[in-house]
Amino acid sequence: MTEREESLNSQAEGRGAERPLCLSKIFSEGCVLQQGKSTRIWGKTVPLKGVAVEFQQKTIFTRADDKGDWQLLFSDLNPGGPFTLTIRSETEEIIRLKEVYVGEVFVCSGQSNMELPMERVKDQYPEELKRPERPYIRLYKVKEHYDFDGPLDDHREASWYACSPETIRSFSAVSYFFGRYLLEDKKVPVGLINLSLGGTPAEAWMGLEALQSYPEALSTLKKFQDKEFVKSRMAENERLQREWHENIDQNDKGCEGSLEPWKEINLPGFLKDGGIEDFCGSIWLRRRFMVPETMAGESARLWLGTMVDSDRTYINGVLVGETGYQYPPRKYEIPKGVLKNGENEITIRLVCDHGQGRMTPEKKYQIFTEDNRIDLEGTWEYRIGFRCGPAPEMDFINRKPTGLFNAMVAPCLPYTVKGVLWYQGESNDSSPDTYEDLLRRLILNWRENWKQDKLPFVVAQLPGFSIDLLEDSEAWPKLRHAQSQAAGLPEVAVTVNLDLGEWNDLHPLNKKEVARRLSLAVRGMIYGEPVEYFGPKVRSYQVSEGRVSLSFETHKGKDMVVKNGTGVEAFSLAGADGIYYPAKGDVKGTSVTLWSREVAEPKALRYAYSNAPSKGLLFSQGGLPASPFILTLSI
Repeated sequence: MTEREESLNSQAEGRGAERPLCLSKIFSEGCVLQQGKSTRIWGKTVPLKGVAVEFQQKTIFTRADDKGDWQLLFSDLNPGGPFTLTIRSETEEIIRLKEVYVGEVFVCSGQSNMELPMERVKDQYPEELKRPERPYIRLYKVKEHYDFDGPLDDHREASWYACSPETIRSFSAVSYFFGRYLLEDKKVPVGLINLSLGGTPAEAWMGLEALQSYPEALSTLKKFQDKEFVKSRMAENERLQREWHENIDQNDKGCEGSLEPWKEINLPGFLKDGGIEDFCGSIWLRRRFMVPETMAGESARLWLGTMVDSDRTYINGVLVGETGYQYPPRKYEIPKGVLKNGENEITIRLVCDHGQGRMTPEKKYQIFTEDNRIDLEGTWEYRIGFRCGPAPEMDFINRKPTGLFNAMVAPCLPYTVKGVLWYQGESNDSSPDTYEDLLRRLILNWRENWKQDKLPFVVAQLPGFSIDLLEDSEAWPKLRHAQSQAAGLPEVAVTVNLDLGEWNDLHPLNKKEVARRLSLAVRGMIYGEPVEYFGPKVRSYQVSEGRVSLSFETHKGKDMVVKNGTGVEAFSLAGADGIYYPAKGDVKGTSVTLWSREVAEPKALRYAYSNAPSKGLLFSQGGLPASPFILTLSI
């Protein structure tokens, strides 16, 4: 038993029902406190009793209020650690934390691209997993939890972790790389408070007061404040999903027993491109391949890109891996003894939920060892196991308004932090026109609740992506525009990541560069360092004789760099009718000149306004891209 536990137990026994001295989970071994003018520490004890906190040879006294809550502020803490933090109460209780650090603390919040762990990008950055322990990079990971009744005082489950070869795989990749860059720059401990959860809309991360102008969100919240309603909704979700999958399992003819002949299909690709339109249910896919004698009997790795939706994968009848939903990459291990010399067979049972089945194009499909590689692209065979209607839609309770704010954000609110990194937006693509207002409200809501009027926010703008979006959809361009507009608030920066996306993956792997750009924005905006942290920005324009001339602001006035094109492919012009046409023109230095035969009198201009623009993107010489933008033109 620890010294803290012994003290709490003995004192609790002696005082009966009196409240013991306690701290929130965020104040625990390994925590990082924010250096600077004032650092808040708080906790609970017996009402109206005195509390003394000793840290870095300073002792500050305070007294609990009539509810037992107390808090105090330390000033000018020295960075470094580990230090000992000691809290004493008048009831003679003592809490002593022997591993406390002081440095820079950032909140890292959002949805799956902020949550995505290093485990998912380990093949992209294998060297990172081998680094020795880095005790000055510390992550406070808050486990998923929601509550609709109001803000909670503490997290249900959360812990501080030092970065080490044993823990790094579970670190958020963006958080980790950001911490690394900041540590290299500041040479002080970095605390990363990770509040993230995949698939979550902004409304789930907002407090009640921020949603007062959204009656639909308030109506939804009211329903989910009824615990019996939540319980029944969860049970119904589980029942519908279970019955749908059981129906398939019971009726699946399998790959051997079916009388239906095997048919050919070219994979990877979409099932619909092979003539299997709007398919829901189970489909069996198989391919024969040759194994050289040097690979026979040896263990190997199997990569199958991603699939829509769930799979069970067999090699020579041996189950080697399964994944329950579409997003994780299929990276399976083939045990020793499974591969044989000569002809082998891979078989996949793919279950398609909503008629969009695929083996995602432009991913790696191969079996490989250090010395050999077998390509699995090309002609496959398929048989229908069972065809049925679409899977029932899941109603995710953790995505409802205010739930994550109350349970994950609120317990952190008194904690002194330097800034917030926000990577979210994908789950608001069904209503992109409201996102600018929502994001602004979220920022102001967090600032008010954190009692930091100028709490800095750095927003990671959505990268390029298109595979699951309608070709003519403007949802993601609108979301990027909304994120850019949020930079109109003071102490808000937006990093541009168009070039870091993958058109065929909602979770692009290049999290290191995303984090580097976030760190540059933090260094430039928050710390005032003379670093380049934004790409080319439009400074002014002129319209003359059907031509538009744009002048860009660049870092130190340096010429722009064009990637993958001439520099005008990402531009389009529109006249009074509002119809946009591709622009022609040229790029010279920090200027762009545009025109279009179809637009005699340009009235509007768009740049990089598509789901996954890639041609003719403009960059600074430091490698930072220009943000997508829209201009209404006047002569």
